[in-house]
Amino acid sequence: MAFNKEEFNQWKLVIVGDADHEDSYSRELKKNAAKNNNIILTGFLKGQPLHELYSHAGLFVLPSYYEGLPIVLLEAMSYGLSCIASDIPANRNVELTDDRFFRVGSVTLMAAKIREYIGKPWNETDRNRQKDLIAEKYNWEKIAKETLMVYKRLIY
Repeated sequence: MAFNKEEFNQWKLVIVGDADHEDSYSRELKKNAAKNNNIILTGFLKGQPLHELYSHAGLFVLPSYYEGLPIVLLEAMSYGLSCIASDIPANRNVELTDDRFFRVGSVTLMAAKIREYIGKPWNETDRNRQKDLIAEKYNWEKIAKETLMVYKRLIY
C-alpha cells in the first residue's frame, strides 16, 4: 500500500514524556505544538492512560540518540505495535528487521520511514509474532529468577 497524504492527515502525532529540565527549546516546542491540532504533547504518562495510547497507536517511533536497554521500544513491541527506531546499537539489539531502522539524527530519513510504515498494513500475524517474541525473550519474571540464581551462586 502506498503512502496516502489524505490518510496521513487523519493521524495524530502524540509525543509522550517531557523535558527533564525545561529550556527555551522545550518551551518553543510546546508553543508550536499548541498551534497544531494534529500534535499532542501528553507529558509523562503511566498506568491506564499509557495502556490506552499503546492499545490504539498506529505506529511507534523511537528516535533516541542514547539508550541502554530501550524499555519503551520493548513495551511498544509487547503491544504488537508496528515500530521504527533510530539505528543506535541498543535499538539494533532489539529484534526489528533492518528496514525498520533509520539513521539517528536524520529527520528526513525518519519522516520517510514514518510515511513508509503508515502505508504498510501491520497484520495480525505480524502483531502476534512480535508479541510472542517479546514475551519469550524479555520475560521479566524469568529474567528476575535468572538474576537471583546468579546472586545465589556468588554468595554460596
